[in-house]
Amino acid sequence: SSGINAEWPLRPGRAGIIGYLEDLRDQRVKTVLIGFQTLARGWLARKRFRKLLDMRVGVMVAQRSTRQYFVLRKWQWWRLFTKVKPLLSVSRQEEEIKEKRKK
Repeated sequence: SSGINAEWPLRPGRAGIIGYLEDLRDQRVKTVLIGFQTLARGWLARKRFRKLLDMRVGVMVAQRSTRQYFVLRKWQWWRLFTKVKPLLSVSRQEEEIKEKRKK
């Protein structure tokens, strides 16, 4: 054991040391870039997954609303409610406007 590192280039001189240091730098840059790429891919995958979950919830809400509409549309009280409801919101808006003008 002469104390020579196995990774150290066998041929001495400036070019050998510089080449060795460049290889070390390249390995380190490669490691850092791979880590960054891994983090970025993970972040994007989680973002896509959250978007898919939101879309899934939206589809479920739309399906539930559609099912309820098909059940309720045949009931007479629902027909009456849907005809009266817009009139109620208009009068409520007018009351709110009057209250704001008083203040």
